[in-house]
Amino acid sequence: MNNLNIKNSKPGFIIVVTLILMLVMTTMGIGLYYSSKQAAKEVLSNVDKRSYIFNAESCLTEAIHWLEINYNSCSIGSICKTIDTNNGMNKWDIGEENKRKKQMESQGYKCQIQKMKVKDLNDGDDGGEGFDVGQGDNYESEDTIKQHYFKINSNGFDVGGNDKTSIEVILSIIL
Repeated sequence: MNNLNIKNSKPGFIIVVTLILMLVMTTMGIGLYYSSKQAAKEVLSNVDKRSYIFNAESCLTEAIHWLEINYNSCSIGSICKTIDTNNGMNKWDIGEENKRKKQMESQGYKCQIQKMKVKDLNDGDDGGEGFDVGQGDNYESEDTIKQHYFKINSNGFDVGGNDKTSIEVILSIIL
């Protein structure tokens, strides 16, 4: 009789073990799904942050080009110019494929140029303009060499304004 009970309990035991194994495997599969979903979000975030840095650098490049011409157009302590894009990075279109164009449309930049100070570089003089006194009767003013310091705050971001990367640069121009 004892032999008969053992034989009858085996089929039920196999079903219980199979159900437990399916539960464990399903739990592992759900855990791996959420883990890979989180890893994909982190990778996408890192790619976006890198793109935002490129956008901020593009704004720095545009600001430096503006300063090469207009360095003397603002006073110390004032914001000389604000450069921004409202339609994403479309102005930098280089003929990329559709996926890259959509990415460029969703990103932008904004930077502000502020004049910090002007330093006279003529032999330690802080005199501004000097006069060239020679043996003739004619006295001419002599231009001084000046170093202009600017602070540029640049932000690269997505057009929705959710994420951004900021860069601050101190720039000097000697003229």
